[in-house]
Amino acid sequence: GELLRVDSTQMGDTVLKQLWHHSDAILCCSVKLNASAVFTFANQAGLDMLETTFVALQDIMLDKVLDEAGRRILLSEFSKIMQQGFAYLPAGICVSSMGRPVSYEQAIAWKVLEDNDSNHCLAFMFTNWSFV
Repeated sequence: GELLRVDSTQMGDTVLKQLWHHSDAILCCSVKLNASAVFTFANQAGLDMLETTFVALQDIMLDKVLDEAGRRILLSEFSKIMQQGFAYLPAGICVSSMGRPVSYEQAIAWKVLEDNDSNHCLAFMFTNWSFV
């Protein structure tokens, strides 16, 4: 019952810390119609994977990170993500902001709703990633 005694603000901090220090790369990007998806959040592993900083993150487009196969898979799974809330994506290769290829064992994409439910972003978790 340890968790129950933690107040919600602390709990939020703990979850954020766990996300931040998680070994898998966790990335969020905005999804807007007619615009490229731009990254809005990355944990430390995500920044390492993309070889970028938190400040430079918003200059990186999802399209530039995923390779062609990854983009195709994401497009084919997109409606599933929107309906179910998530989808598992197979192993693949993405590219850091420095152009270095990164392999990952699996990616999970899920829909994150904002308070008003109209704006959502996509979150990705790339598991067991490493530079090729």
